[in-house]
Amino acid sequence: METTFVHIGGRQQVNPDEIMLLQAEINYTMVYFKDGKKCIVATSLKNLESRFLPYNFFRTHKSYLVNVDCIKCYLKPQNQVQMIDNKKVMVSRRKMTSLKKCLFLE
Repeated sequence: METTFVHIGGRQQVNPDEIMLLQAEINYTMVYFKDGKKCIVATSLKNLESRFLPYNFFRTHKSYLVNVDCIKCYLKPQNQVQMIDNKKVMVSRRKMTSLKKCLFLE
């Protein structure tokens, strides 16, 4: 099977399967890996979103882009999703319906 890499900034390329979530921090993006590592890149989340959407990523909030395969559960009262490392990520009201469809909850 061929491994696909996505350019995230500078000379860095990552395998989308190794990414758990991306979090916006002004004009930078914090990249969280499944193995617990994290790095910061000087690329906006909006710019990275178009690169990661074909790999089953979903924009839950203006500050978060998550790997759908890494979502552990949806926490309805808090409008959050819990990731496989137990990190909780906000889901905006406008994105809630499409996320539920994506997770087959509706």
